[in-house]
Formats: sequence, C-alpha cells, structure tokens
Amino acid sequence: MKIFAALNGGLGNQMFQYAAARSLSQRLGAELVLDTWSGFVRDRVYRRTYELGALPIQGRSARPTERLPIWLYRWKHRGRRIPTRSHEAHWFGDFLVELPTTGGVTVENEELAFHYQPQHHRFTNHRSVWLVGYWQSPRYFEDITTALQVELMPPPPAQNHFRQLGEEMLRSESVALGVRLYEESANPGFHAFGGKLKGVPEIRGAIARLRSARPAARFYVFCTHWSPQLAQLALPDDTVFVTHDDGYTGTLECLWLLTQCQHHIFTNSSYYWWGAWLSAGVRRGGREQQIIAADNFINRDGLCPAWERF
Repeated sequence: MKIFAALNGGLGNQMFQYAAARSLSQRLGAELVLDTWSGFVRDRVYRRTYELGALPIQGRSARPTERLPIWLYRWKHRGRRIPTRSHEAHWFGDFLVELPTTGGVTVENEELAFHYQPQHHRFTNHRSVWLVGYWQSPRYFEDITTALQVELMPPPPAQNHFRQLGEEMLRSESVALGVRLYEESANPGFHAFGGKLKGVPEIRGAIARLRSARPAARFYVFCTHWSPQLAQLALPDDTVFVTHDDGYTGTLECLWLLTQCQHHIFTNSSYYWWGAWLSAGVRRGGREQQIIAADNFINRDGLCPAWERF
C-alpha cells in the first residue's frame, strides 16, 4: 500500500501536504510517495516549484507511470471546482479529498472555508490512496510532531549574513513579524477567510500587545520586499528588516531565520505559520514563547491552541 501526496503551492503548503501524508503513511504502515511534478508543471500563474527536496524528508518521488491517477482525477473534475465527497474510489485510484465548508472566501459565487476533517485519522484502506488538498491544520499531524521538527527543519544557510543574524536572534528576545502581502495575486482577499486581509491597524495592535508584555523584545520584519505599509507599523528604532531588498533571499534560508526567533506575530501565511511552529522545536526547554497569529486563515482549525489570535 502507498500514500501519495499530491504536492502543489509554495513551500508552506508543500509542508502541510507532506505532514498530513507522512502522518497517514506512518499510521497505516504504508510507503510514502511524493508527486513532485504534476502540481507544478500546471502552475502557470504563480510558477511555484518543488522545494522540499533540500529537507531531510521521508518518502520517494513518484514515477511517471504512478502519476497517471492524479491526472485522470483532475481531468474528471475539470468542470467542477468544489469536491463533494471526502473519499472517492475510481477504477484508476482512490482519493482522500479535503472538503470545503461554507463561510470563507468567495470562489465563483461559492463561499468556501475549511475545517479539520476527522476522516483523515479514521481512514483505513487496503488500496493505495492519494491525498488531495492543502490540509492546513496541525491536527492532521500532531501525532508525529517530533519527527516533523527534524524532517521539515531547514538546514543552516551557507551565507554568513544569515548565520550571523540567526545567532543574534537566538541571543536576544527576538520577535519575527511576518507580513504577507499577496502582491502576486489578482485577488489578495481570495487567500483570507471572508476575503478580509489584516490591515495596518490590526497588525499594530498585535505589535503593541507583545511589546507591552515584553518590553525588551527586538523585532525582525519578514516580507518579500520593502513595502510602504511596513513604515506604518510603529516599530522600534532597532527593528531589523529581513526582505529581498535587504539582501535576504531564498525561501529555505529565510525560513531558517524564522525558526531562530523566540516570539512570532504573523498574518495569514502558511510559510510564516511553519516558521513559528518549527521554532518551538528550536526553543524546546528554553525560554517561553509568545505567538500571535492572524485569525483569518482559510482553515478555521489552522492555528495551534496555545497561540494567541488577532
């Protein structure tokens, strides 16, 4: 029996998909197979690429013939945007599908959101199965937390300026402030629950909350580029900006920096989510963490119970 992970999206989404498939494969004693090609060759809008290969993950890449079922599945569903069954059994393969619920973003007049699906943990099957969806909830893989903190931890960057900044973060009461702008999207609200992104006033409120509790905190702002919005956040004078414009490029390298920070504030981004989640493994047995996450993630069960919301 095999568990096939249909990977797609950016690094954060790939990590969620891998984690859910890894948990299911371990529970069922099945081989884990990663489709590292199909979900990316079709991505003509965002041009995402497979990025998990540099991490010490388990599983192997799917062979070309093994990828045929996912192509047939997508062809079968080409005219229907919203799945209706969590388990689909076809002559060409079985599929465990992440189902949407109502009340989230608008897609072709349909209100979509997601919740944790217990079918994932109840699933038993003697045939191989494909996982289709994003699976953006820690409940899908909480049983293998320790293993994932190793397998999904990015390696230390080779560049000295990354390493030096990481050492500084570990020594100080550092705060990673992750701001996702979705500037590459024609409809940024598509990525947020209810179509509402967090604005400057809400982010400033989260910053003020953390500064009130931790006066010695030093902020490190993560963003793809320098945006005028960042200047409106009323940050301390010693704030460090970690953007492409400041010489910090590379998704894995910047993710490693995120894991070195003690505290976290972040908007709805799966990438910043993983930075905060993995940092708990780096800080295990160390100083207390405060993590404040945006409450507008599409998956309503997407945040860890101990995390604060804004």
